[in-house]
Amino acid sequence: MIYLLLGEDAQAKDQKITELKKKILTSKESYDFDYEVLHALKLDPAILKKSLIALPALSKKRLVLIRILQKLDAKNKELILDFIQEKQDYLDLILDADQPEAIESFIAKISPKAQVFNFSKGSVQNVFDITKAIGLRNPTEALRILEELINQGSHPLQIMGGIVWFWGKNRGRLSADQFKIGLLILQEADLNIKRSRLVAQQAVEVAVVKLCAL
Repeated sequence: MIYLLLGEDAQAKDQKITELKKKILTSKESYDFDYEVLHALKLDPAILKKSLIALPALSKKRLVLIRILQKLDAKNKELILDFIQEKQDYLDLILDADQPEAIESFIAKISPKAQVFNFSKGSVQNVFDITKAIGLRNPTEALRILEELINQGSHPLQIMGGIVWFWGKNRGRLSADQFKIGLLILQEADLNIKRSRLVAQQAVEVAVVKLCAL
């Protein structure tokens, strides 16, 4: 399993890490043998590779935590992506990024195969938090924020406007087919709202899930 911890709230993230350690590591002794913390800045790819292939000694799985993920170099990013594709059952990986916006494209590749946790400090969420979740291909988080905004009084059409803006801004990061399909999804949602084909919130929810899947 891959756990992706995003945001700058170090205390909340440390609580989650402690929770995962208790869940994955079977004894206090296994903390010494099956738990490893690496720091991305100047991390030697040979050390990372060794950590990713090492087998557990006392627990069923090893647990490796990589701090300041945004500082990873290209070689180490490649190693992590290769590891994720291989789906190894002997190791769980915690990836901690306190500046996720610096590596959005890398995180977007990881997110579909990870459990994503948002630890941004106390900021009021807005439509751009939904677009960030879409960019990370995280429909669960996007839908959670959408519901929160609507409960706070935001109108679905207002939210749609922000999503349309986001999609246009990210045209260069998408293939021509992805961009075109996304526009059709947004157009369909807009018509569903204006012609009352669906409840407005449901129309936006459907669009968000479809965009996350592209």
